Amino acid sequence: MKQTSFWTACIFVFSLVAVSCNNSDDSPDPSNNNSQVLTQGGTWKVTYYFDKDKVETSDFSGYTFNFQSSGAFESTRNGTTTTGSWQTTSDDGSQRLVISTSSSSKPLSNLDDNWIIVTMTDSKIELKDDNTEHLEELHFEKL
Repeated sequence: MKQTSFWTACIFVFSLVAVSCNNSDDSPDPSNNNSQVLTQGGTWKVTYYFDKDKVETSDFSGYTFNFQSSGAFESTRNGTTTTGSWQTTSDDGSQRLVISTSSSSKPLSNLDDNWIIVTMTDSKIELKDDNTEHLEELHFEKL
């Protein structure tokens, strides 16, 4: 009887351990956190833009950006609004911000890219291009 109780207890414990173990990854999706940073309200501006071999931040002077939870964004300068879309993704182990504007004119068309997210906080976003032959870097700060 003692031996039967022992084996019954062993099977019970083994079953309990087996059921409680799983392979699911319960860690939060970083791209969701990045999306929340952009859509928590507020206006952003470009504080740094480097294209190939020179700083071109001044090209974005006066532009403001509002990112919406729908994946759309608006850029406004001197009362003129341009729209576009954005999404956060994960690719090759890197978190990315994909920006697509409706403008074919510079400087806004320079934003069209699949940017690597270097830093994204409630007040600052730092992005870089993954193309080593066409070095670009883009920084936003919340106003």
